[in-house]
Amino acid sequence: MPFASLSWDAQPVHAGVVVLVMHGGAIDGFEVNRPWSHNVARLVPFARALRKVPGPVAVARLRFRVRGWNGAEGMPLVDARWALRQLRAAYPGRPIALVGHSMGGRVAMHLGDEDDVRLVLALAPWIEPDDPWPGPGRRTVVIHGDRDIVCGLSRSRERIEKMQAEGLDATLVRVARSDHAMLVRWPLWTRLVTGIITATFAAELGHDEEPPSGAEGAVVAQVLHSGGAVLDI
Repeated sequence: MPFASLSWDAQPVHAGVVVLVMHGGAIDGFEVNRPWSHNVARLVPFARALRKVPGPVAVARLRFRVRGWNGAEGMPLVDARWALRQLRAAYPGRPIALVGHSMGGRVAMHLGDEDDVRLVLALAPWIEPDDPWPGPGRRTVVIHGDRDIVCGLSRSRERIEKMQAEGLDATLVRVARSDHAMLVRWPLWTRLVTGIITATFAAELGHDEEPPSGAEGAVVAQVLHSGGAVLDI
């Protein structure tokens, strides 16, 4: 069995926040994930953009051992818990943000209650009805394209509405005309991720700037101040 792999895109001596980026996968499958696999490579631009967030940000990308979730075994969950131990060892006590696409988004939602996790950013996540979700004390943001035919937007909305009904800080951002792979309007996806992380961890990153003006800034401001919303962009 292959090993999971953790690649650091930014590893400052001291970090205000640590971001773990997790790629997508499939329901089943034991094919080994390679660095050049399309599901792995799709998250590289996000990690590179996160390196430019103002302040000391550590950014690591997790490459899951194999492509599939593979039933009750939940193989990517095992890999992600291992990765979180590595992050805590490198930056003890620092807040953690989980950024996951598709299957990686499902992993992020599952592990949102892990120690030190303060933000869950799930991008076009795969959500099953019985999956857990992050509880109090952290922020959850789901970003989902309205033309996603792989992981339905309706499940994301249903999950966010359930979380909001429990009084949790949970927001859904619906991206008009965008797809599951986040290729349509991809710069917007990247700016939303970096903007939300910048705003959420402003104190830890040593700045107090409000989100910029415009549609994207308005979405980030709503995420920051609303305590939970359903937004369109």
